[in-house]
Amino acid sequence: MNSALWFLWAALLAVSVSLTRNPFYLAIAGLALAAVWIAVDAARPLGRPAPRLPLLAAVFLLPWSTVVNALLAHVGDRVLVRLPPWPVVGGPITWNAVLYGALTGTALTYLLIGMSMLHAVLDRHELLRLVPPRQRALALTVAIALNALPSFAAAARDTVDVLRFRGQWSPLAILRTAVPAVLYRGMDYSLALAEVLEVRGFGTQEPDQHGRPFGWLLLLSGWFLVVGAAIVSSGSLLLVGIVCLAAAGLRSARRAWPGLRTLPWSRAARLVAATLLLAGSLFALSLRLPATDLAYSPYPTLRWPGFAPLAGLAYLALAIPALALGRVRR
Repeated sequence: MNSALWFLWAALLAVSVSLTRNPFYLAIAGLALAAVWIAVDAARPLGRPAPRLPLLAAVFLLPWSTVVNALLAHVGDRVLVRLPPWPVVGGPITWNAVLYGALTGTALTYLLIGMSMLHAVLDRHELLRLVPPRQRALALTVAIALNALPSFAAAARDTVDVLRFRGQWSPLAILRTAVPAVLYRGMDYSLALAEVLEVRGFGTQEPDQHGRPFGWLLLLSGWFLVVGAAIVSSGSLLLVGIVCLAAAGLRSARRAWPGLRTLPWSRAARLVAATLLLAGSLFALSLRLPATDLAYSPYPTLRWPGFAPLAGLAYLALAIPALALGRVRR
């Protein structure tokens, strides 16, 4: 698989997981994500294992989201316990709030794991060649930000090793020492990088580099419509937003076509591309089905969510990179 396919997979994962709280679809997406994580860790296409730090962060994120939502959202028909009338957190603790907090934490966990997995599979040189000329400054900024994350993780690991050697291994000592160490490493990395970019003239633009802002307006409009549809639970608005995003993506793909043709397109890569495009089409078609129930909510009455096989197939197709990596490994 090349970098364009991994980027397409990550975008499809982010959109499909962000737009639902249906536990059936989240369970299918979780199985697909687990299969891809195991395949990446076993195959190591770029020589790097699948990241384990997001898994540790998920151990904290999921309970945190569940507890905070249960303490702040006193809505629902299934009361678990009633707290005294304390400020903010006082009142009934409902199973509805617990379930919604757990589903939100699960979706955030999937996003964290999926986006961090790109560090192990994305060839940044390939990806930067795909960026249209007018967006290369933004793409380079994003690549720099992604490259800074491993530096922060290395600083945290070095701090933990030093404390272990000194016999000061305790959660309080780790928090008191790791945070300043990570901040210092980050500031040092940022200053050194800023000096290098300044010397090389990063950020200087040609007079005719901006061109027409139609593509940017289309992209921003699509994201605004998608976020608004997720808030008001409107399938029609969501479909219009996805169409805008698809149009912006096709516009960028047309400009990046010369770089796309230079990527390795084996038979497995073509199969993965066709499967991901089919999954995106199935997901868009399922938005119009009443039984899809992407905007499932346990409020105000706890009920079983709906399920559409068409949407289930779209979420299951997220596991296609695992099959491609397994075939390459054999």
